[in-house]
Amino acid sequence: MAISAQRQSPCIQVCQMNEQTGFCAGCFRSQEEIARWLRYSDAEREAVLDRLGKRRADFYAEGGEINFSPFDYE
Repeated sequence: MAISAQRQSPCIQVCQMNEQTGFCAGCFRSQEEIARWLRYSDAEREAVLDRLGKRRADFYAEGGEINFSPFDYE
């Protein structure tokens, strides 16, 4: 599945880095992935997106919790 060069980031505007995982609590990307997103090729973006689902699933499977309220960002 190819991603358009105009592909929006997976950011959900909950930008808090989780100190334990090293990933953003909202989108589960690393700081490097966030910083490079606009410069990534479609293949690189697709690879990042493929990793995010596993990161999220692993985080919750290991009992991880996100400590924010979506209402904090309205």
